[in-house]
Amino acid sequence: MAACGGEDAEDRLPLTNRVWLTQVPKKAGDTVGALVVFEARGRRQFGALYKGSLLRGSFELFEWQPDEHEGRAHMRLLQDDKSVKIRTETCEPDAGLDSCIMLHGDPLGAVRYQSKRIWGLRGRPAVNSPLELDIAGDVRGLLAADPELAALLAEET
Repeated sequence: MAACGGEDAEDRLPLTNRVWLTQVPKKAGDTVGALVVFEARGRRQFGALYKGSLLRGSFELFEWQPDEHEGRAHMRLLQDDKSVKIRTETCEPDAGLDSCIMLHGDPLGAVRYQSKRIWGLRGRPAVNSPLELDIAGDVRGLLAADPELAALLAEET
């Protein structure tokens, strides 16, 4: 669960502190899914699932609990206190992306997430609580780091 994508282990990107998208939007109004799992102190990790566009959408906060078995975890949805079993596997990323992960059990229905190296949330401290998450701020940071995505937002303003 520590890394995903790429053929060699050293090429794989970490699952945590990184934005994963179902697809790269072509325009600001395109609907995409997003997954972010943040590093946390101890075995508790927190994250968010997002479904929407760069302009509108909804999110679900969760607690992420890696399982002792490689590629498995539990996702506890905080609003409903519902636990979901998750199984991950690597996949081949689309052109222009660096890593791909299949997430079986995603409660929003998405299965395939991809990321780029520059989509890492650099300098992000470990969180102690989901209330410390700043999803909008992290997305703004992602936009600033990726000229292709920043151009999408600039077209809409």
